[in-house]
Amino acid sequence: MGVPENGGLTCGCDIGFSVTMFTPSDEADTVSTAAALTVTRTHRRRPAMIKKVLTWLGVAFLIFFIAFNPNSAADVFASLGGTIADIARGFGQFFTNLVA
Repeated sequence: MGVPENGGLTCGCDIGFSVTMFTPSDEADTVSTAAALTVTRTHRRRPAMIKKVLTWLGVAFLIFFIAFNPNSAADVFASLGGTIADIARGFGQFFTNLVA
């Protein structure tokens, strides 16, 4: 069998075979890398979008709650403020006893 200059193979019986060498192309790597980056970016962006939507829903609910039940909203915020003050007093007492 001989190998002609044009890249084909011959067996001497006037039957020719064409040979193509497989080489990975840079374009295929670029496309697959771009696709992987697109999937990664989309996957990373989804939790941020969910967080943003939930935040806006929380703000909308807070405004709705204050607008339609102002007395109840005031009681809830007073209770939360009292709880935060109790926690701060507890930490202050802990550090005072720790140093003494």
